[in-house]
Amino acid sequence: MRRYLLFLLGIAVLLPSYALVLLIRLFKWLIAPAALLLQLLLRTPQALWRVRLPLRPHLSPIQETELPDAAWLLFTDTTASLTAAGFVHCADFRNEDLIPGVRLWLRLLAQPQQGSTALIAHIQFTAKPHRPHHFVEFSTQLQDGRMLITNNLNMPYSLPTPAYMARLQLKDVWDPRALYALHGTLLTALAQAVDLQSVAQALDDPADRLIDYYNHEIQALIASGWLKKDRNAPDVVRLRPWAALVGVWRQSWPLRSLYLRAADRHACRLLARHGIDACAFMGNAAAIQVECQPLPEGITITTARAGYDQVQPLAQRSAPHAVLEAVVVELDGGPEGTTKIRELRYSFRGCEDQAQRRLRRQYSFDILIDLTAHQLVLTAMERECEQATDPAEWDDLTATPSLTPLVLETWPHDLDHVLPTAKAALATQTAAFTLDSASLYVNGHGVTCWQVVAWNQQDQPLYVMVDARSGLIKDE
Repeated sequence: MRRYLLFLLGIAVLLPSYALVLLIRLFKWLIAPAALLLQLLLRTPQALWRVRLPLRPHLSPIQETELPDAAWLLFTDTTASLTAAGFVHCADFRNEDLIPGVRLWLRLLAQPQQGSTALIAHIQFTAKPHRPHHFVEFSTQLQDGRMLITNNLNMPYSLPTPAYMARLQLKDVWDPRALYALHGTLLTALAQAVDLQSVAQALDDPADRLIDYYNHEIQALIASGWLKKDRNAPDVVRLRPWAALVGVWRQSWPLRSLYLRAADRHACRLLARHGIDACAFMGNAAAIQVECQPLPEGITITTARAGYDQVQPLAQRSAPHAVLEAVVVELDGGPEGTTKIRELRYSFRGCEDQAQRRLRRQYSFDILIDLTAHQLVLTAMERECEQATDPAEWDDLTATPSLTPLVLETWPHDLDHVLPTAKAALATQTAAFTLDSASLYVNGHGVTCWQVVAWNQQDQPLYVMVDARSGLIKDE
């Protein structure tokens, strides 16, 4: 009877909410045809009149100090992630003549070994108070003339993709290293020869590389009948009437989101045909694997210190200023009380201050040692940012220590001592148990300690705290 009453109460509470959501959606789709028609009637002539695309856009080289805070933060975080993958910073540019009412901040990177370039773009609207957009795009020129492009632009393209270009738009893959991992994995699966000339051009003359990249697409759209040269200005192209109609149709509500989702589904299906799961590169950064390395042959890891010796070079290459924050060891209980190490997860954290902008950047990532697969796995970076509004607030922010490093040299007791100690303590609490995990961290009192977790026969968790310096059991 009680369950029946609770069920009725849940329906009574949720039914009005469901009804309101359905009513709002019904209203939106009832007005959608009229709204779409109005947008086509107003914006199509405006696009024909206002849109003028230069054949050679003007790219103004800039220094890093000229970047606005949002663009600087985007460029710095993305460059830091891609530097670990072998990318080299080429140049920064500002453009104001490509899109009316829009200021573009651009950074070009190049990967000489793989033959890829990366374009980081921050889109700042000057005519209307719109929220800025940003995206990262990777491109690789193949020797047969085709080009593979992967980006995470969160807006649909107004015109179709040219025939020479294979463009994958993955709006939900926001980590740049994860996006490059997808791009590189697909490039490997295609097994096509790469033309390194575009990378050499990016390193020698970044502005010409960006202009040639843009002009190649413009010429292809002219040849396919979407654009035409302006009679009064030979260095400018305009939309044809059909192109203006199609562009407004794709960018108008509610079709804009439908086209964006369609592009995302197309990219995921293309990747799936080559055995690549794009969903594995979306979501929580700690669950995204951006790099895997096999462990050296003959390596046996039985302690956290031995595992740290293996992960330290990869951590230094990924983020030189990051410090170790915690270690989590996943355990498998074996017969007769034996315990096997299944996985070790090393959590790293870094912090960098930019005093001129009063910005504090914090980032974290994990490196896993998977002993079953015998490999090292690097996860994507989780990033945070704090900005002070005035010098006094900045002084307060920087006065607070941002990191509590876990210095392994200061504790002598490792898993080979801690696990037997924890087992002996658990044996006094219950007759039978199974070890689950062991975590090493610095607690709130600044003490480096191990926390060992086990389960008893009633599936209840048991905890034992061991001081990593003295090796003695601690009271929680």
